Amino acid sequence: MKKRKYAAAVLAASLFFAGCTGSEDHIIQESPAAAEETASEAQEVLPASDYSFNPHVISREYLTLYGEKTETEFYAFCDAVLAGGESFACDSEEQFHRLLGISRICLPIAPALIDSDKSYVQNGTAYPAYKYDHDEILRRAEEFKRTVTEIIQSACPYQEDDFIIAMRLLTAVANKDSFDEEGYSLENALTWMPYRAIAENHGICQEIAGEYIYYLLQKGINAVNCSGLSSDQSFAHEWVIVELGGEHYHVDPTFTIEYPDSLAFFCLNDEMREQYGDMPREGYSIADSDRIHYEMNSEKYRELWNAETYRIDPSERKIFMTLFYSGEEREFSY
Repeated sequence: MKKRKYAAAVLAASLFFAGCTGSEDHIIQESPAAAEETASEAQEVLPASDYSFNPHVISREYLTLYGEKTETEFYAFCDAVLAGGESFACDSEEQFHRLLGISRICLPIAPALIDSDKSYVQNGTAYPAYKYDHDEILRRAEEFKRTVTEIIQSACPYQEDDFIIAMRLLTAVANKDSFDEEGYSLENALTWMPYRAIAENHGICQEIAGEYIYYLLQKGINAVNCSGLSSDQSFAHEWVIVELGGEHYHVDPTFTIEYPDSLAFFCLNDEMREQYGDMPREGYSIADSDRIHYEMNSEKYRELWNAETYRIDPSERKIFMTLFYSGEEREFSY
């Protein structure tokens, strides 16, 4: 799990060699008046979001790995955990721990509530043990659902294209969270949970990536975690693969924290994932497995990768960008 400062150095070098010139200080920020104008335009052309918390979300990659039955079993697991339930149908101890592992991203509060050492499975039924009494379980579950709902509703108040929703959620996470400079130490590995990033607004790459995935899943956008080693194998890192319009893309919410209003790490292909972060395309682990592989070669969003700031105009279906270093303004139609 690498410090985001490394991303700053790599991105700066990448942009330099891509031919970006000009002063770093020439950055045009959106004024409050412009922000209000954009919000007004959105209200005129977009219906309000009808989002509400969904207890049943799962990355499709887990079904590829473990079978379609896993979806039903995982949703039973979710219902039990959110209600502090005493039991649910489950085939084996192995499957229970698999569901608990999936929940790290697909129901992030679950690992914070369940005592895995005291839970057990007997005769096709799982008996989860909890770290808190029943009333406290319900309180924490409701607080979790409320927090997730507020974050998503604030970031995505309108019904928009999945591409725009993924962009808005990335910016929301990057502005909300701080990178835990000390927490990436291996001695803290047992505390690495996306729930911490959701609830406490900080974390390392595993936590911040998982948080972003969960918000995407809540909005009906398939996403999954991806991890890899740097080219010299000096550090490991975890980020997100998001599926948009039938294509898969890399998105790195942790590195985006260094440039919270940018699109430098949004919808990258394999080539740019390797360049922006020193993550060679060989050896990616997707959904914590080496059994899934995607070829990500699309350059559909190449124009966005040099955007240091951006503004969405839904009335014209355009993104107005200010580029790194040069301060040049560009438009992107979607």
